Amino acid sequence: MSRLVEDLLLLARLDSGPALNHADVDVTDVVVNAVADAQVAGPHHDWSVVVPDGDVVVSGDRFRLHQVVANLLANARTHTPAGTSVVATVGVDGIFAVITVTDDGPGIAPEILPRVFERFVRADASRARKSQGPSTGLGLSIVAAVVAAHGGRVEVESVPGRTAFTVRLPLKLSLIHISEPTRRTPISYAV
Repeated sequence: MSRLVEDLLLLARLDSGPALNHADVDVTDVVVNAVADAQVAGPHHDWSVVVPDGDVVVSGDRFRLHQVVANLLANARTHTPAGTSVVATVGVDGIFAVITVTDDGPGIAPEILPRVFERFVRADASRARKSQGPSTGLGLSIVAAVVAAHGGRVEVESVPGRTAFTVRLPLKLSLIHISEPTRRTPISYAV
């Protein structure tokens, strides 16, 4: 019950205007740490992570972004059978950091897919929920709210054998300095 109350309070705070602690956050580090935690929580799944060599930095709340990735990984663990492969990737697409969590489980039922980010929606009808404690049905709505509070978006694609959640967050861009030309060429007009 306390978890339900905490989740509802977080959603209420995000609904009233995000009070996030913004700092530079390397999402590569966030994803690697979240996958390490997921491996401990779900030793019967096959976990992997694919990240670029360099940092992928966004301006955001590190704790809340970790919660986004952790919720997506927990969703894959909870709603797929043992032996399922779960891959978390980090990449860059234009001005966005892209985090994707993909599993090869049973997929999300087509009738639930359009509502999967709504509060209290549960995908138990098609994904093999295991008894790992009660779900509040708020995990994916928290993902959507936190991502939106960071100016990003989250999407899902699912068919049997492949479910992919994709989070896009604006990259922390350095200010581009455009300097004046160092040499000016005078223009002379012949009269």
